[in-house]
Amino acid sequence: METHVPRTVSSDDQSRVIRKGITAASSLAALSLPAVHAQGSDQIKLALIGCGGRGGGAAKNALSVNKGGAKLVAMADVFENKLNNALGSLKRDREVGSDVEVDENKFLGFDAYKNAMDQLRKGDVAIFTTPLAFRWVHFQYAIERGLNVFMEKPLTADGPSSRRMLALAEEAVKKNLKVGVGLMSHHSRHMQQLHQRIQDGEIGDLMLLRGYRMQGGSGACIPRHLTRRGNDLSEVMFQII
Repeated sequence: METHVPRTVSSDDQSRVIRKGITAASSLAALSLPAVHAQGSDQIKLALIGCGGRGGGAAKNALSVNKGGAKLVAMADVFENKLNNALGSLKRDREVGSDVEVDENKFLGFDAYKNAMDQLRKGDVAIFTTPLAFRWVHFQYAIERGLNVFMEKPLTADGPSSRRMLALAEEAVKKNLKVGVGLMSHHSRHMQQLHQRIQDGEIGDLMLLRGYRMQGGSGACIPRHLTRRGNDLSEVMFQII
């Protein structure tokens, strides 16, 4: 089974906290956009934080849910080429291009997420598709700004960060902010049924459970040309490329 927090956090905790925040809120949850419209407006604004392949795809998903119901108004990344490539692709897209109004709101650097989210109003939506190391930092700022959130999985890689994310999820619930996490197995009815049947003991007590997924290359694989240390990336940038 696929999970969105490390195994140090139980599935009960995950269901109790994170799943409680996943309602008809995220514009990426294939639900109607009016549920997350900012106050005083029939249209929500989106900010994309992390403009890699999944980021551009997530932005298109959001804009496609309810045509004309949302506008992409800001983008942020640490790599200028990724931001520009994603922006260009979205603008050229026949389906959503007219809803991309980023203009000058292109922000670069490790604090760019703040600049992008500052272009939103309370009730708008921030999309997080950066490497997981930055997830809790971005989530915390979104809560401070009163923003609804869609964040791509995975969320954390260690116990302390998982506990921090769970605490932030509690804050989001208290503020009635809506949080969508991932869109694949997390929302798959047949996977949910399989999980329930396992929990009901249909195959007995589990000693070990492994999940396998077969697909092509992904962002988890470092591009071959970057394995040569002759590139001009710093160590930090090399690790998050």
